[in-house]
Amino acid sequence: MNKGAMDSEELSTLLKGAAAELGIILTEEHLRAFGLYLRELREWGEHINLGRRADDREIILKDFIDSLTILKYLPPGCSLADLGSGAGFPGVPAKIVRPDLRVFLLETIQKKVLFLKALERVLGLSGIEICRPGNRQEEGPENPREFDFVVSRAFGSLRKFCSAGNALLKNGGILLAMKGRKGKAELGESLPFLEEMGFQPAFLDQIQLPLLGHMRTLIGLRKKAAL
Repeated sequence: MNKGAMDSEELSTLLKGAAAELGIILTEEHLRAFGLYLRELREWGEHINLGRRADDREIILKDFIDSLTILKYLPPGCSLADLGSGAGFPGVPAKIVRPDLRVFLLETIQKKVLFLKALERVLGLSGIEICRPGNRQEEGPENPREFDFVVSRAFGSLRKFCSAGNALLKNGGILLAMKGRKGKAELGESLPFLEEMGFQPAFLDQIQLPLLGHMRTLIGLRKKAAL
């Protein structure tokens, strides 16, 4: 076993306990899927950059569990575009726990696109699509051009995220930015610009990651309907 790797029992115990602190109950099927996900991250991470976590515990808490913090805001059956998905966060963990979601992983780097497609096959996920922006299929019921939610975890500033996500979001939809402890201050500084772009605050939630205590800030920005 690689240094920092966890066995299946340790993985299950940590995942279940941390998720329970968010009010999320993980089933054996969820735990099996997260175990496979972790295995793929290890294997592919030897060849391409999928992040620089020190060990499995960091991946579980800072990636898997962090991704699940958005679920409370997502209504059943909504469409979710994960902009700059990278290794699949937060879209894939959200889909594992909430199979009702229609998830679209938008990623520009081809090697990461290949990883996401391999992950989709390994996990047997349906209702998920991997797209390269600018190379998308025609619009249809299963592939909307405008989404209920557009989320990003590491896309840069709020201004940059709103500029990039605006065209993907339907009127009345929500941009969901996952930020650190300085997120509230950034929102205050950026609000005039965001309102000029046609966004208004929908929610601001500050959460401590289970077992770590790291502060996370979730910012929801609703796109106003055009007049």
